[in-house]
This record gives sequence, C-alpha cells and structure tokens, in this order.
Amino acid sequence: MRGATVKSLILGGAFALSMTAAPVLAQAIKKPDLSVSSNDGRFTGYSAALPLDLSSDAESTTFVAKVAGSIEQPTYDFNLNMTAKAEEGPSPRALALGASLNKREAGVRSSLSRLFGFGDLPKSNYVSLAVDMNATRSMVMPGSIPVARANLRSALTLDGRQIASIGVGGGTMGDEGVDFSLIRPFDIPAEFSVSVRAEDERVQDGRFMVKLVKTNW
Repeated sequence: MRGATVKSLILGGAFALSMTAAPVLAQAIKKPDLSVSSNDGRFTGYSAALPLDLSSDAESTTFVAKVAGSIEQPTYDFNLNMTAKAEEGPSPRALALGASLNKREAGVRSSLSRLFGFGDLPKSNYVSLAVDMNATRSMVMPGSIPVARANLRSALTLDGRQIASIGVGGGTMGDEGVDFSLIRPFDIPAEFSVSVRAEDERVQDGRFMVKLVKTNW
C-alpha cells in the first residue's frame, strides 16, 4: 500500500517536473502535502499533492499535481494558475488550466479573464470579461460523446463598485442560459437579477429577483 502511494506521488511529481526547468524548480518547490483516511481502522483512501510556485516579477504562477482516492482507483489532477500582478486593484488578466483522469472519466477545464480599464481612473473603472470551458469524457465508454460546456461572463465596475453583470452559457447537453444582474445602480438599496434557462429552444426556467441591500439611509 505504501509503495503504491509513493509511486502515485512520484508520477504526479514527474509530470510537474517535466513542465519546467530544473534551476527554476530548485527555488520554487514547496513542501508536498500527504494525507490518508481510514474508517474503523481500515485504510479508505489517500491524497498526495506536489505544489510548485513558479511566480515571476510580472506574474503569480502556481502548479499543483495531485493524486487522490484509493489504491485501486486513483484520480490524477493537475492545475495551473497564472495571475498578472497589479500594484492596485484586481489583476488585469488571469489564466487557469486543469485536467483530471481516472478509470471512469477524463476531463479538461480552462478559465480566462481580462480587465479593460477606461476613463481617467482605469484601475477603478473597467469592464471584465471571463470565459470558462470544461469537458469530460467517459473512459468506460470510449465511443461516447464528450460532455462540454462554456460560459461567457462580463461585468461593469465604476469607481471600484460593480454595477452590472451578464452571463451566457450553453453546452452539448443543452441548458442554454442567460443571466443579467443590475447591482445597486445609482445608490438604489437593491439588487435586480434576471435569469433565463432554455433547452431544445424552449424556456425551462425564467426568474426575476430583487434583493434588498442594507445601507445607510
């Protein structure tokens, strides 16, 4: 059992090491995380992760290789996160990539966000745009169609306060949707949200919500 656990950790670490240069990793490797679980004195599973800090002067970058589950059915997971460093305000851009694999299914995921500043104070006035995508495929049925979904989100921030947001999403299984939120416009103490979900060109769920926000009168 111990040998198989160490072997899984080595596999995850080898994958991470192959993606970066050795001189950089000599300064970037963090302490690996290892944990095991049991029930009534019996071994039930384990989790081993090798986190790497690959940050530079311009970007904050982390990579994590992880294996978890049981000895017979481990799940391998990899995550890469890159965020541009900003002196003030949120990061102007961020990128996240991930993948997972086990005997049942394999999956990939990605997230990309970007800020576009405008006006005299671009660090306080900006439009944010984010794209999220993920896909999974069954390993039990290799001929099956992958299940995929994508979401596009955007938000408007004025003077450091988010005013409105809109999101559009859909996938191979249908369930297309649109979300729109108006967040405390013109100091009105309420948030307004509209959500519409459709499948096969028919509206399945439509909602209009108003949320009162406590504020100083």
